[in-house]
Amino acid sequence: MTKSTLISALTYLKKANIFKDADETLLTGVLKDYGKSVSYCKNDIVFSSESYSPVICIIIKGEARVSKGDTVISHIKDGDIFGAAFLYNQNYRFQNTVTAITPLKVVIIEKSGIDKLIQNDTSVSFNYISYLSERIGFLNSKIEGYTQSSAEEKLLLYLQKNCDDTDGKCEISVSMTELSRVLHISRASLYRVIEALEQQGKICRDGKKIYLKRI
Repeated sequence: MTKSTLISALTYLKKANIFKDADETLLTGVLKDYGKSVSYCKNDIVFSSESYSPVICIIIKGEARVSKGDTVISHIKDGDIFGAAFLYNQNYRFQNTVTAITPLKVVIIEKSGIDKLIQNDTSVSFNYISYLSERIGFLNSKIEGYTQSSAEEKLLLYLQKNCDDTDGKCEISVSMTELSRVLHISRASLYRVIEALEQQGKICRDGKKIYLKRI
């Protein structure tokens, strides 16, 4: 791992909730001893249920898609981590598929390195528990979205859960194809729902971006 990659990985890890309070010297040592940098081409499979090892990964550059079957769970990019929710699964079975949607550079940290952090820094232990609790909440919100009675409710809930709040607007810019897969509705139905919600004044569009209006 180059020095610049090490610095980037350390910077991103310190911003992640699990590692934000970790001792920096200890974290740097773990990166040097248990971390490695791996690059992927666009459309490469990073991890799947068939190809997985117990590690935590942090994206240094690029973007990837997390999916389960035909369902897109999330998009992850620079600074995002993945693998933490499965690291201590005794079966070591990764349930999702992570696919590079741009050229991707990832730092992979072995489980032994995370073990060392947890054993030597209690802040990592507590923050890890907090992270897993938040993941449960996230997954519950996904289940809630799938069981909504109408396509309009599904879209509004998705926007509320996933948009970035900027200047009073919630912006989401995933493709219509991805959004229809997430919501389990056809593209035609999605366009009808978007038009209906625009007419109701609940959302607005700017090119390919959808904004959830704050009331």
